[in-house]
Amino acid sequence: MPNYDFECQDCHKAFEVRATIKEMEEGKISCIKCKSKNIKRIFNGFGVCTGKTSSSMSSSSSSCSSCSSGSCSTCE
Repeated sequence: MPNYDFECQDCHKAFEVRATIKEMEEGKISCIKCKSKNIKRIFNGFGVCTGKTSSSMSSSSSSCSSCSSGSCSTCE
């Protein structure tokens, strides 16, 4: 079950909720502080483990599975 980050638009409390996609679609999420349904989802960055060390990631010869050249914007 994924975690979602929200901010309440009424009391401005930022909070994290573990919820199913169905719960998200049905609008069953409310502020944990004031119980308001007036919440906004916050999209945070996330990390990806590729199995490469940082030294091999900085190498110009690193390859990328997203493209054939190994030098597209997703490889950087």
